[in-house]
Amino acid sequence: MEACVTPTGLHHLRVFYRDYANDVSISSTAAEPLAVVRVVPLAEALLSGPDNFLGIIDAEDTILQCYVADRPDEVVLELLYPETDGCLRIVLPRAEAMARLADLPEQFDDTLLSGGQYVA
Repeated sequence: MEACVTPTGLHHLRVFYRDYANDVSISSTAAEPLAVVRVVPLAEALLSGPDNFLGIIDAEDTILQCYVADRPDEVVLELLYPETDGCLRIVLPRAEAMARLADLPEQFDDTLLSGGQYVA
């Protein structure tokens, strides 16, 4: 499925998430489009609970998975590529993670998580 482009040039990505505190979720199989400018507000709201997560799917079905790290002031970002094992993972201070989420491209690649490590 391809990402949508609005007339103003603001692209959309598909998202799925789980918010345990509010008992709200969208499954990865029913991911919904979200304007890229709305990703950070959603992430800030969701990544306040220890078990909550946010998944963002690009035009090539690559998934950027986000969740709170062991330290609550840090966020884990993982790139999961379709049809491959493992992922590219990085743990960042919350503000830096939100900065990366604020400018997501239509198609994800390793440069999104520069400094990350491959985890099998």
